[in-house]
Amino acid sequence: MTSLTVRPWMQVVFLCLCLVFAYWVLQTSVLYFFSNDLIRNRDIALAEGKIEKEQLKKELAYYKGRAEQSEKLALDIQQAHKDILDKVDILVSEEIKNAEGSFEKVEKLLKDNGAPISSLLKKVKKEENVGGPFIPDMTSALLTFPYAQKLTSVYDKVDYLENLITLSARMPLGYPISETRISAAFGSRKDPFTGKRARHEGIDIAASLKTPIYATAPGIVKRAFTNGAYGKFIEIEHDAGFMTRYAHLSEIHVKKGDAIQAGDKIGLTGNTGRSTGPHLHYEILIGKKPVNPYRFLRTQRGKKDV
Repeated sequence: MTSLTVRPWMQVVFLCLCLVFAYWVLQTSVLYFFSNDLIRNRDIALAEGKIEKEQLKKELAYYKGRAEQSEKLALDIQQAHKDILDKVDILVSEEIKNAEGSFEKVEKLLKDNGAPISSLLKKVKKEENVGGPFIPDMTSALLTFPYAQKLTSVYDKVDYLENLITLSARMPLGYPISETRISAAFGSRKDPFTGKRARHEGIDIAASLKTPIYATAPGIVKRAFTNGAYGKFIEIEHDAGFMTRYAHLSEIHVKKGDAIQAGDKIGLTGNTGRSTGPHLHYEILIGKKPVNPYRFLRTQRGKKDV
């Protein structure tokens, strides 16, 4: 009887085949028993990822819409600012035109006497009593360049208008008495006592005896006494280099050092000193130089004018 002999290399091959078969059986068994769970988990993961992606898209779309709304709102706000600034600019420009127009009567007179409006405005600005900590204005920083530039322009115009109003409030404007008949003009005239040519450094305003006299600008009383040919006399010093004088009074109602406001009653007309009858001798000086008060009389102070 012949015996079957298996060679070693055949044994190795057989063993490998057995191992491969066993691995295949194991893998197949695992897939068979667990494949449903793995596939389900994979499908769940894919579904969750898809949901998150869709949610993210929705959120991005939402915030994009909000951003577009915010941008539109910002543009609308800036347009509203521009419309408001345009209206304010027109109003301020009109007020400046009115204020400058009110100075037309005195502008040439001031210029001829070395005190033009521009120099008086500088003096008014220099004399302002202001102060406080520096806090940057961030308003213009919130606007785009053209709007910020417009805002700055409007602010500059408002400052200029305020200076015009301040100057107007400090200048001796209007009549010092209610009666307005000028009986002697400024400049050269025939002296009422000697008949010779003489210089008259003010204006005489004819008035009834004891007509109230009012200050034409705020200031400080520098002199209030009987002053020779002037008779009973008041001199008031005002800001910006102005001075006013009131002469031939019957009564003086102020004293040296008094602070006076425009419109304050300071005395009564009279016939004292070198005078031919009841009247007010009224002088205006700029830098201690007499100027013709006529144009100042014709420039009334009020909301309509300044």
